[in-house]
Amino acid sequence: MSRDPQPPVQPIRLLEVDLDGTTVDHEGRISPRVLEALRAAMVRGVWVSVATGRNLPSARPFAERIGINAPLLCLQGGMVYDLQRERVLRHVTLPHALSCELVEVVRAYPEWKPVVYQDNRIYINDAAFFAGIQTLIGFQPILAEDLCAVLQARDTDKVLFRVPPEDAPRALETLRAHVGERALVMQSHAIFVEVTPLGADKGTALQWLANYLGVPRAQVMAIGDQDNDATMIAWAGLGVAMGNAPEPVKALAAWVAPSIDEDGAAVAIERFVLNHDL
Repeated sequence: MSRDPQPPVQPIRLLEVDLDGTTVDHEGRISPRVLEALRAAMVRGVWVSVATGRNLPSARPFAERIGINAPLLCLQGGMVYDLQRERVLRHVTLPHALSCELVEVVRAYPEWKPVVYQDNRIYINDAAFFAGIQTLIGFQPILAEDLCAVLQARDTDKVLFRVPPEDAPRALETLRAHVGERALVMQSHAIFVEVTPLGADKGTALQWLANYLGVPRAQVMAIGDQDNDATMIAWAGLGVAMGNAPEPVKALAAWVAPSIDEDGAAVAIERFVLNHDL
């Protein structure tokens, strides 16, 4: 599965990991082996950061459990947040008018359910439909019948759509055709397609973070499993795709790890950061 199974020539100084499907399983758990590998990397002096589509309140418990020592990339990279100083370092937003357009567009597709993110709040208009997956979209979503009016003419962080898995390709095509060059459209989960601001992608945010920390690209490693991880896997000096990633994402990676069920993220960290002979 690997094109380059050897450790990188330069030591890794910044490790960026995705959450869901990479370090966090479908039950919302981080395995002991993955947690141990992440913490061992920090003991070695490596900056460890999390990159996720989740908003800050939803990402924070995972980041704090790991104990990351570098700023957090959340909202697909739309926000870079310093947990140690409780300070926003970078934030890009989606224009209010476009957010309202998107909510209207999907009226033609009743099976696509919108979720709007704004100012650490999450708005939905169908509570029953989202029952049971609150941990995926973020905690305590707010029910609002009119998702445009509730925004009070202010910009949003992103608009997510829950779609049937078999309908994700059509949702991607439809939404990309609608937004054109005004925003980014990506798949972040088998059932999620997201519209995010320009510049709100994990690759751009990871590049910003590496520059902020003074780490050259060659010493950056990124691990992910979905289309929304593709930009950071492609940008990192050492990009790693999980075994459960789609084939186009694997094609971008320098190395393909085992799946999340096999603690693939830990295997990659042990091999390339901790230099274990596995």
